Amino acid sequence: MFNKSTGIGVDMSIGLREGPHLPPLPKSVLGDLMMLQNLPSLLVGRALDPQPGDVVLDMCCAPGGKTCHIAALMKNDGLIVACDRSRKKMLAAKEFYLGMKATCITPIALNSTNCVRLKEKQMKSVKEIILSAKPSSEDELLDIKSFYPESFDRILLDPPCSALGLRPKLKVNSDVKQVESHARYQQKFIAAATSLLKIGGTLTYSTCTINASENEKMVRFILDTYSFMSLVPIPFVGLGLPGQPGVGLNDCERHMVRRFDPTDLVNDTMGFFVAKFVKIGNGD
Repeated sequence: MFNKSTGIGVDMSIGLREGPHLPPLPKSVLGDLMMLQNLPSLLVGRALDPQPGDVVLDMCCAPGGKTCHIAALMKNDGLIVACDRSRKKMLAAKEFYLGMKATCITPIALNSTNCVRLKEKQMKSVKEIILSAKPSSEDELLDIKSFYPESFDRILLDPPCSALGLRPKLKVNSDVKQVESHARYQQKFIAAATSLLKIGGTLTYSTCTINASENEKMVRFILDTYSFMSLVPIPFVGLGLPGQPGVGLNDCERHMVRRFDPTDLVNDTMGFFVAKFVKIGNGD
């Protein structure tokens, strides 16, 4: 991937294009416009398979493209809580969602590694927490710090990663120790996600890296640490490749995940990884 000193890079500065006159979905967030996304990024929303009326959490949403895709798949019907710990990023995402008319998205500045409330006898739903929350006097983002366990039907976790799959990748400034540190940070998001997900709910985990410690080995970590999380196949088997061999997953598990290799001339995409889980118990 990094063995060539020259190449061609394309800067995509405008994310929306006028499209053909297609019949819009009811309450669609895009209507007759198209929003460009990488193919692996589109697979994330499809793997999550959100349904109208669902309560969905996007734990690391900025800049917001995947969140809008989820809103479109839900036909703008339901509730999506979109989070990032950076208020600056969330303000930009809020404007993006407003421009898309994605009214089902509630943007909040939230540290998703520390956002689970202790269980109580009477626990508020996500909708009740949002309705009772007050906007910040600073920027009008709702002041919400946490949610109760087992509150969300579906969760998208696309955490900060080493981003070794991005193209063009002209330079890598991180050393091995720094790259490996991302996996430890991602484990904190996973702990929160597995708690917040309802029994029977779906968790989609994705990264834009080719580092096995953040991909296949992270799937192994989830399966070994949270016995109530079950790895399930992603139905779009024609897209991407199985997981890498010899890095924690058996052959059956490798074929349940989708890996995109930036050196693969057939798919010709950025480096990416997607895994899908279903919560089959509460871990008590």
